[in-house]
Amino acid sequence: MRRLKSLTLVALAVLAISACSNSKSEVEQAPAQELFTEARTYLQEGNYSQATRYLEAVNSRFPGTSYSEQAQLDLIYAAYKTQDYTKALVTADAFLQQYPYSQHLDYVLYMAALTNSALGDNLIQDFFGVDRSTRETTSMKTAFSNFQTLVQNFPNSPYTPDAVARMAYIKDRLARHELEIAKFYAKRNAHVAVANRVTDMLRTYSDTAATLEALPLMQHAYEQMGLTQLAKDAETLIKANEGRSIKPVEKPEEPLLSLPSWLKSSDE
Repeated sequence: MRRLKSLTLVALAVLAISACSNSKSEVEQAPAQELFTEARTYLQEGNYSQATRYLEAVNSRFPGTSYSEQAQLDLIYAAYKTQDYTKALVTADAFLQQYPYSQHLDYVLYMAALTNSALGDNLIQDFFGVDRSTRETTSMKTAFSNFQTLVQNFPNSPYTPDAVARMAYIKDRLARHELEIAKFYAKRNAHVAVANRVTDMLRTYSDTAATLEALPLMQHAYEQMGLTQLAKDAETLIKANEGRSIKPVEKPEEPLLSLPSWLKSSDE
């Protein structure tokens, strides 16, 4: 019985090795269309690791073809879905350099923006309701820039409406970040820092609730510094905005991403 069990394990191992060998051979020898179709099937099934394997084979074996272009686009998608954000951004950047005139530039910009936005988020903070406006904002600023480039250069893109909504959310979040810093300085009587911070908010985020909330901080800072006229100007600005209500911007829902339809090609 023990020998039979041993032989069975050996047989299973041989079959496994054979299957891996055949799979490897398929990736090494299959034509581009077959590899790409297989990769798309895995993507639709949510098997991103297998999809990535086939897409990377397409990209390395058929460089310069439309299949390679399509494979890179799908690799960005797969990396984003698996939260491999560094790989998504690296692939997006490489795509923009290699295909500066691609008809899918709007998609790449959108995916880069979503990726940078995701980098600025934190699932644990979401779960516990922590206000992320107090966290570091570099990724969110980059995401805003990505969305802005998309909106300005591709106003008719199907991704533009969602980009506009996400820009509003990011702007609101960045303004709240600045407000928290102004409050921090105010508690420490750093009046010059408070005035400068709120002045920047007026210049950059004038249409946000956080900026309206910051105006009294600026008035108080000027009063403490003995800058009477500037304090009066701040008071005038506060009175001019009395009764004005700006609702906080809700975080947009996670986009229901779907794979774009690529151009049909006969490249091999």
